[in-house]
Amino acid sequence: MKSVFVVQHSYESDGCVETKFIGAYSSKKEAKLAIKRLKDKPGFVNWPDAFFIDKYELNKDHWTEGFSSMTTILVKNILDEWTVVQAECLPNKTYKIIEYYENDKLGPFKHLDIVECEERDDELFAVRLIDKKD
Repeated sequence: MKSVFVVQHSYESDGCVETKFIGAYSSKKEAKLAIKRLKDKPGFVNWPDAFFIDKYELNKDHWTEGFSSMTTILVKNILDEWTVVQAECLPNKTYKIIEYYENDKLGPFKHLDIVECEERDDELFAVRLIDKKD
């Protein structure tokens, strides 16, 4: 056997993606039979078309790029007002600002700067520069 067929069930609900790993099968036929067995079960019956079959070669890395988690934070702009930007989540309540398009309108914290944030009313506010990307 050189590859397997992986079955997953994935759908979006209220802005969140829900994915369940169902199993790995020796053939596409077996994978389809698994879906057939599960389609009428609780939960799955609500999203019967959300099953996916992917073929994976064995003994091969399939995710090689690494990953990052993103969120939004608030930073001051040039008018000294709080504005929302995308940021990569780093350890210890630090974030790397990702702002390609409006970078010239940001205040002291810019694209690729690493900042420390504090949480206020369930939002993250950039309060201190940790590392500046020149």
